[in-house]
Amino acid sequence: MKPKIKTELPGPKSTVIVNKIKKLNIAYSDPYPYVHSRKGKGCYFKDLDGNVFLDFASQIASNPLGYNNRELNKVVKSYKKYPVKYAGQDFNVKEHADLLEELLTITPKNLDRAFLVNSGAEAVENCLKLAMRKQKKAKLGISFEHSFHGRTLGALSYTHSKPIHKQSFFSLSNKVLPFTEDAEDKLKKIIKQNGASSIAFVLMEAIQGEGGYNVAPEKLVKDIRKITKQYCIPFIIDEVQSGMGRTGKWWAHQHFNVYPDIMSSAKALQVGAAIASKKFSLESGSISSTWGGGHTLDLAVGLKTIQIIKKQNLLRNVTIMGNHLKKHLYDLKNENLINIRGKGLMLAFDLPNKKTRNNLIIECLKNGLVILGCGEKGIRLIPPYIISEKEICQAIEILELAIKKVAKPRFRHTGKICNYLTCGESHT
Repeated sequence: MKPKIKTELPGPKSTVIVNKIKKLNIAYSDPYPYVHSRKGKGCYFKDLDGNVFLDFASQIASNPLGYNNRELNKVVKSYKKYPVKYAGQDFNVKEHADLLEELLTITPKNLDRAFLVNSGAEAVENCLKLAMRKQKKAKLGISFEHSFHGRTLGALSYTHSKPIHKQSFFSLSNKVLPFTEDAEDKLKKIIKQNGASSIAFVLMEAIQGEGGYNVAPEKLVKDIRKITKQYCIPFIIDEVQSGMGRTGKWWAHQHFNVYPDIMSSAKALQVGAAIASKKFSLESGSISSTWGGGHTLDLAVGLKTIQIIKKQNLLRNVTIMGNHLKKHLYDLKNENLINIRGKGLMLAFDLPNKKTRNNLIIECLKNGLVILGCGEKGIRLIPPYIISEKEICQAIEILELAIKKVAKPRFRHTGKICNYLTCGESHT
């Protein structure tokens, strides 16, 4: 397959569905101008109007194996005669045990327990709860500038990527550290002023997601881990977007040779998970989830995803293809493409401003390449783990032409697509 756009975007069939969602959705955000048809293969998918796209967004890192993977489809078909949703924390299903067992084979050795929930935000929310119960006298949590941890109010309290995310919502008590090596000194001052026992946790993304795909300085991560150990403050790593192999290692924090006390996972896992050691275990009833550990289809697909990544040695492919993609970006030598960064297939670059970034996303869409925004003016490139160098070259060719086009002083889009110019402004 290859990218091929046959209609104006959105096409007539997609327009009907998009307009219906826009009318009925109480919290509508500008979507991408197409509707999935369920048809596709590997890194490509078709919309309802027959347009073919090359996906460098992976459903915001939730689709690591691409479209219509044969083994995953086989798992899905095996459930067509059975109910797929149970109240899994109260009524046991085998898939719950199977996924827990498989997940804990790829987590750091000190993290040997997990609690399954529905989403990344819930995963982070429950990580915070695990830490709070351990730190019984705590009054505040600590997070970092530009962070994104989810939309539930606890996770949102420690999210600092965009003002719109938190506007008019209450926040839990928190202190914010810079995402730089200066964080060590600021954390020490907070401890001195408030006492270590007042701090419930330090929450960090080793590689920030929605906030900009910013890679933490190694000294920052190691300094924070050292201080949290010294003062027995739970150190939480959020791996919702960066985990499950996206960076070429199972977890992004492994690039820094540190071990968290608690960790969140979701997206590529297909369910949310709060992961910790047994010392953080809680009494029965203190936390729960109706569908966490009970959506058997998601649990089975998550299990099979881990097994496929292992069997096909996809972490190696992520590393190799990530290096190829980064090299191709540098080879473009375009003055408007700046600050190339990331690890594995979690890569990003910046454009001169937000308008150029948004125009680039639309121009790429018009040529069949799906990319995402991040931060204020960044582009994130997160193709499926099965990506090949041929597909990378297709994407680079589209990117190169699109960057040159949108950089022209009088460039502007025309037609229906103008209603979707902000679709690439990252929301998760």
